[in-house]
Amino acid sequence: WLQHCSFHLLYLSFVGAIVFICQLSSGNWDHPLRPFFSIFVMIWSFVVMVTWRRRSNFLAYQWGTLDYQEEEIARPEFKGTEYRVCPITNTYV
Repeated sequence: WLQHCSFHLLYLSFVGAIVFICQLSSGNWDHPLRPFFSIFVMIWSFVVMVTWRRRSNFLAYQWGTLDYQEEEIARPEFKGTEYRVCPITNTYV
């Protein structure tokens, strides 16, 4: 996930740097490119999530863990502990 996200952040940082340079050169922080940059960020985040879903499914298929579900194992030797009343919420914990 980290490698995938870092790779896609390169695109966002490149466009963000261009918008920042335009803001500095104009001397106005309310540059007309800011709304377009925000739309670009929304589209970028959608693309990152979709490509990550594809990549994770590809890796799960490649590793043979596509239908893997972790099962909890019951421990019959576990006896548990006493329940006590929480003084704050007045419920059993």
